[in-house]
Amino acid sequence: MYKKLVIKTLLTFLLVSFSGASITHENIPHNIDTSLADKCVEPTEIMRAQHHIFINQQGHDTVVKGIRTTKYSLKNCINCHIKPLADGSYPNIKSKEHFCSGCHIEAAAQVECFDCHASKPFKKIVIKK
Repeated sequence: MYKKLVIKTLLTFLLVSFSGASITHENIPHNIDTSLADKCVEPTEIMRAQHHIFINQQGHDTVVKGIRTTKYSLKNCINCHIKPLADGSYPNIKSKEHFCSGCHIEAAAQVECFDCHASKPFKKIVIKK
């Protein structure tokens, strides 16, 4: 499975690299608080290039090995990067306003994380007794 993922990632990279497509993160309408950039688990350029590797390894370690850490957890990414729009709703996973989808749409790369995982932060429910 990991071998298929590596091949798929490499093919996507080669397709984008040799297609003449130019993806610039500055032109993608991210709905993000830029003051948080220095608080990410890795520098911005490393995360742009390798986030999928970190997320896949985190998932493998959690599901296969039972190791639960939070450094590269998808939940932490979502809680930090997915912010509500002006009307208080969260951007749809299929829209360019969604932090993940903005780049993935431009790169013609499929986001498969949200087939199973939530694409927006959970609101904590407080039950008073």
